[in-house]
Amino acid sequence: MTDLLISTSPAEPELELGRFPVADAEDVAAAVERARRAFPDWRDAGFEKRATILRRFRDLANEHAPEYARLIAMESGKAMWDATGESKLVGAKVDVSLGAGMELVATQDVGGGARATHHPRGVLAVYGPFNFPAHLPNGHIVPALATGNTVVFKPSDLTPACGAFMARLWEEAGLPDGVFEVVQGGVETGKALASAEAVDGILFTGSSSVGRVLAESVLDQPHKILALEMGGKNAVVVMNDAELDLSVAETALSIAVSTGQRCTCTSRIFVHENLIDGFTERLAATLKQIRIGHPLDDGVFMGPLISHDAADKVAHFRELSKESGGERILDGVIDRPSPYVAPGLMRFATTTQHHPYQREEIFGPEAALYPITDLDHAISAVNNSDYGLAASVFTSDRRKYEVAMGRIRTGILNWNKGTTGASGKLPFGGLGKSGNDKPAGISASLYTTYAQAHIESEGGFDPATLPPGFPRP
Repeated sequence: MTDLLISTSPAEPELELGRFPVADAEDVAAAVERARRAFPDWRDAGFEKRATILRRFRDLANEHAPEYARLIAMESGKAMWDATGESKLVGAKVDVSLGAGMELVATQDVGGGARATHHPRGVLAVYGPFNFPAHLPNGHIVPALATGNTVVFKPSDLTPACGAFMARLWEEAGLPDGVFEVVQGGVETGKALASAEAVDGILFTGSSSVGRVLAESVLDQPHKILALEMGGKNAVVVMNDAELDLSVAETALSIAVSTGQRCTCTSRIFVHENLIDGFTERLAATLKQIRIGHPLDDGVFMGPLISHDAADKVAHFRELSKESGGERILDGVIDRPSPYVAPGLMRFATTTQHHPYQREEIFGPEAALYPITDLDHAISAVNNSDYGLAASVFTSDRRKYEVAMGRIRTGILNWNKGTTGASGKLPFGGLGKSGNDKPAGISASLYTTYAQAHIESEGGFDPATLPPGFPRP
């Protein structure tokens, strides 16, 4: 009997959202083979034909955005305002990819008969995360299809219904058979897809631990492109000239948005020693007032975590924090059954960051405050991390921010905006355990293609061009 993946809602565990057959190794191999067979025709269809279908998908995604948002909210636990924002990004990705994204892989003609062209890699495996079950895999899928690849998509086993919804949109848009395949399942399905020899690339968004497993799975297959978008231990820097209301609000948003389950959420806050007492008081007061509840209820900012396991992980780190040497400011516990949690906050006396609580990604609404003396101190403290995804600098002096640029080692550095702010028209990725130098966003078209260099001549033999000592005809 085929195993079934049963999707339920973290907000209503008794509510079943769908049942999906789990793809075993044989099913994965068959899906990859269908994608392999479909590749030549899709590649050769030409950009305009592919773009027509992608624009049809865009229109369908926009039309069904309210329905998709409700499903995202129920399956992932996101508040409805958050899920609505995500659903609107699905269609928007198409125009960005077909415009500026394709410009990055346009033919490069340097003159003298020398040029470079970009070509699709073949069959690309896309792994979707639960926290953005529509937007983040779509960020790989759309540029992959636009540049002529075929795709095998494995949604998160925590959000399979969102993956199936996307598959229906692509089918209705008119993609030829085999161009977009979906395999549902967990770890074993993912391993089978990664190891399939006919897969030419792995495009992954998720935790650094799973990214490591995927990297290890292709050690003997160096031909496969591996684009990893992983976690973060993201930092906010608040200088002594920062606008306090702004920095508190943006920091609180970056801690608690999506219940802290964004890879760019803030978990470390470095505040100038002259401001830290007042900043801590105001941040704690703001976080206490955040409305937590059912994702579909009006006025709710933050829904539940994705699962009981996720809530247990947050609780584990909060327990660990007792031995970290810091002071607990907010305990983050509310009188609700798991997986609902409230924002939690710690404060440390120095920027020494040695404890697992201070170094590991928690993936929940939990953050810690540290005092800094100046910008150099802040830069050093931010860089004392295994991750390098996002950071923000709050200061009224643009020169301080510009000093931090390139010195703070993150893929994203914002000024007077929270760490969760990002543009789809810019690269998106990180350093260290946050990524492998294959940023997504607008840059996705670069890793979905390979460059081919050409030296060209229309012919006409001139013996005078031969080097000395080479025989003339």
